[in-house]
Amino acid sequence: MLKTATKNARIAANEFAENAGIKVGSIRTARQGNFSITDAGQEYGDLYKIEKDIRVVTSIEFYLTE
Repeated sequence: MLKTATKNARIAANEFAENAGIKVGSIRTARQGNFSITDAGQEYGDLYKIEKDIRVVTSIEFYLTE
């Protein structure tokens, strides 16, 4: 999950950088925030439910290059 969050952060950073005419470099800082797993859908608390919603909050700062 953390790998996916980091990958998605780089994709988003590349979109911003491309619009600004610059490139994304290496990671400057990374912080792990909230990480939660809850039952999917409307029926919370069902112990036998397999489907889950997972939320990972990761803040990543990248160096920018020209």
